[in-house]
Amino acid sequence: MAVRTWGMVAAASLAMAVVASIVGSVLEARGSASPSVKITIIATAVGAFIVLAIAIPPLALRAFLAGQVTIGNAEHPIVAFLLRHETGVVRCFWALMATGAAIALPAILRELGLRT
Repeated sequence: MAVRTWGMVAAASLAMAVVASIVGSVLEARGSASPSVKITIIATAVGAFIVLAIAIPPLALRAFLAGQVTIGNAEHPIVAFLLRHETGVVRCFWALMATGAAIALPAILRELGLRT
């Protein structure tokens, strides 16, 4: 997996979330934010957070494995397994996060008043 690409995705999504938060705060302080603008800013911040959550597992796993290889643990069975199956492990993390989001979705929709 391309660490540079995931790093840029994580940095861009974090920056987008920060900018959306600042813009939302400024518009809220001025009192000039219409409901559609508020929804757009909230959707942007939440979307950026989701993208950041997707970008973190490949970066964290690569950093962990690089540290393990550096200290000489590349031959340890668990580390060797993770090195061989890095993409599959990241996809399993993503599947686990998607499953958790699917389980939480009905409660989220109910709290937002979009579902009874």
